[in-house]
Amino acid sequence: MNYRHGFTLIELMVTVAIIAILSSIGIPSYQKYIKKAALTDMLQATVPYKMAVELCVLEQGDLTKCNAGSQGVPTGESTRYIKSITVVKGVITLVGEKTLTGLTVVMTATKNSNGRLNWNGVCTSADSSISESCKSLFGFTDVGDG
Repeated sequence: MNYRHGFTLIELMVTVAIIAILSSIGIPSYQKYIKKAALTDMLQATVPYKMAVELCVLEQGDLTKCNAGSQGVPTGESTRYIKSITVVKGVITLVGEKTLTGLTVVMTATKNSNGRLNWNGVCTSADSSISESCKSLFGFTDVGDG
């Protein structure tokens, strides 16, 4: 008897269909994971700026003197997912790029009666899923959808 070795066309087509189905499920999940990782990078990048603004207010007694490049507040630097970071009068503004293109995060410090700072912020993006993830990760109560 003569046996043929190999795969039939149907077997190959079923394999390709299974791979396509798994990819259609996996790729959106992976993209969501990448966005969350990028937002985490953005959150971590704010830490030295927030600390510097808090120290500036402690030393100067006023938010208006707390600008990037002065009073110990670092100058804005970009990262993989952050196009720019600016600090003007204690207000930290981050502009996203790559995965976070179109996202703007504005963090505003307000001095309470005890002299302590409270941070409030707004995430603005045309992509509502990024805005909601930003709100959740940063712990903001308001989200702007622009």
